[in-house]
Amino acid sequence: MAGGLTFAEPSRTSVASRSNAASRSNVSSRSNVASRSNVSSRSSVASRTRLKRRRKQVPAKGKLAAFLHNIRDLFPSSIGIFTAVTLCLILFFAALGMTILYAEIFRETQKLADKLVDLIINVTEIEDEIEDISKKLRQQWVPYKEVLYLFEDRTKPWHKAITACEDEKSMLITIGSLEEEEFLERETNTAHQDSWIGLPYKDGKWQWYNGINVGTTYWKAGMPHDLDNKRCAILKAHCSTPQKCWENIPCDRQKRWICKKMPDKRWYTLNP
Repeated sequence: MAGGLTFAEPSRTSVASRSNAASRSNVSSRSNVASRSNVSSRSSVASRTRLKRRRKQVPAKGKLAAFLHNIRDLFPSSIGIFTAVTLCLILFFAALGMTILYAEIFRETQKLADKLVDLIINVTEIEDEIEDISKKLRQQWVPYKEVLYLFEDRTKPWHKAITACEDEKSMLITIGSLEEEEFLERETNTAHQDSWIGLPYKDGKWQWYNGINVGTTYWKAGMPHDLDNKRCAILKAHCSTPQKCWENIPCDRQKRWICKKMPDKRWYTLNP
């Protein structure tokens, strides 16, 4: 004691107690920091591990599946965006497929339309041909072996007779067989006048005017004569020598003529 004041000496027990408490507090603090550090470290490791696993996933086969997989990697935490992009892609490819399909359908439709137009044109031409044949039959054209013949009563020079037959969509007659010659001789047996046939003398030879070479000929005895480029053949009326009824005369004489209408090969064949 000094000056009446007494200083009590701290108890060793109290000091020890405070020291222990401080020690435990420091240990606890360091423990908590270490724990948080460990947790954070494990969380980071786990996150990187998941990211690596996600990147290592093998995308499905096909270009579309690989593209969708890459988009999913770009938006790993946004399912809504990924779903929207996926739906847009599906709609795009669906629209593209429908466009291609419609284009193919349009092409096929166009082909059918073209064929229909061709058929309509053919039907129209056939109808015109039928009408022409019907008209000719009413005008006393004579049918024989699927061919029509006109024994014209008017008279013209040889060249004008060709034009007259062409105006009727026919040709000045060319004779291709013995059977046809016999038919013509029978039909002209009672005619009042001889008839032009399509046989001129040109460039030193007899040749049908349409360029076809002459096969068998049916010249009257002593014919042809006085050969020059102004001579043409006629079929004699009242011929008394069968299969020998052709004569040649100047082409500018006025004679009857015979037209021949052949069947159109587009619609008809003699040997179906």
